[in-house]
Amino acid sequence: MNKCTNCNIVVYDDIDICPLCHSVLDEMTAEDEQAINGFTRKGAPYPDVRRRTKRLNFAMRLILFLFILAEIAMVTINLYTKPDFLWSAITGVTMSYVYVSMVYWVRHDAGYAAKIGLQLSVTVAILIGIDYFTGLTGWSYQWAIPGVILFGDAIVFFLMLLNRQHWYSYTLLLFLIGIFCIGILIMYLAGQIEHILLPVLCIGVTGVYLLGTVIFGDRQFTREIKRRFHV
Repeated sequence: MNKCTNCNIVVYDDIDICPLCHSVLDEMTAEDEQAINGFTRKGAPYPDVRRRTKRLNFAMRLILFLFILAEIAMVTINLYTKPDFLWSAITGVTMSYVYVSMVYWVRHDAGYAAKIGLQLSVTVAILIGIDYFTGLTGWSYQWAIPGVILFGDAIVFFLMLLNRQHWYSYTLLLFLIGIFCIGILIMYLAGQIEHILLPVLCIGVTGVYLLGTVIFGDRQFTREIKRRFHV
């Protein structure tokens, strides 16, 4: 048996993920097993759905706030670096699409960390595609994609704060952002990036974030890696 501390339930099936909130389950202790005997007499508590809904709504408002700040930064960079081509308008439309999709997915299903990772991947692919078909001037991997990476770091940070008990469930999303950073680093070493400020910033922030997660994650981080990659 395992337990979900987020939903406050006991799961009798031999699974590692909570069927309600999709968080990683914790192992039962002797005290937990004693508490189960009390549940049989008093009745087990149901998950606090209203509190979880409030947290999700707050998270979506926070992500919208970060989207707006990111677009303001993109417009500012665009005007100072390449005012003759408004690539920031493309990033604005792309981020609007991502946010609307996230709202739909969060309201209709759990497991939104994986969906955010998918949306970030789609956003990166769209930006590269638009850059390619508009002359491949390099604005996507010099400014837009590093901005998306920093935005992804901020999303993971706030999601971990909102769900501190199961912060490790966002580890895979953080690794995905790290892969994007490796791609940016390869582009820089290949001489495809001239303006290095934003790429270096996103690589540095993500690298420190990953290092801190590995060092301070302890057993929870190790268990999440084993569960995800079956090692």
